[in-house]
Amino acid sequence: MLNLKPSHSSTGRALNFLKQNPSISQTLIAEVGEDFSRVSTLIQPILDAPNRCEISSYYIQAVTTGRAAFLTTNLPNMHQTHVTEIGSGWLIGRSPNCAITVEELSISRCHAVIGHRPNHGFYIIDVGSSNGTFVNGRRLATLKQRFLEDGDLIELSHTRVEFFVAGIKDHPRMIEETQAQ
Repeated sequence: MLNLKPSHSSTGRALNFLKQNPSISQTLIAEVGEDFSRVSTLIQPILDAPNRCEISSYYIQAVTTGRAAFLTTNLPNMHQTHVTEIGSGWLIGRSPNCAITVEELSISRCHAVIGHRPNHGFYIIDVGSSNGTFVNGRRLATLKQRFLEDGDLIELSHTRVEFFVAGIKDHPRMIEETQAQ
């Protein structure tokens, strides 16, 4: 059972996010424990992502617990947050089969992939798009992996998206297991 001891006014927003995303909630609780303050630490950057945007109105917020990862974004509707499934890779493009669908004609049906490697971080790969994928103004070579950092600017053709990272770098259970040995 989740320990719900609210510590600040954003608690209601965090609880609302958990209710709207039960599969994410279950994973977060399984990964970091039932202490609401720890779960809330991972949720708060999701809630704050729109306010962090400085260059673009669009963002992708990557979240990791160390082992599990997912993305939230306001693509294609800047007034709504879309949450991806938990995974290790998410396809971005015009196709409705993509994890993040962007209905912009200059974006290829299958444009790019954002992936996650535990202990290494998040990366992006252009998968052969017509108009290119850029990170901080530099065009990516097709099928070449480029690790991303918090605050990077991704351009999918002409669509600018700010990339943010939040999460736990060292999984707490792994630390505990290491200390117990």
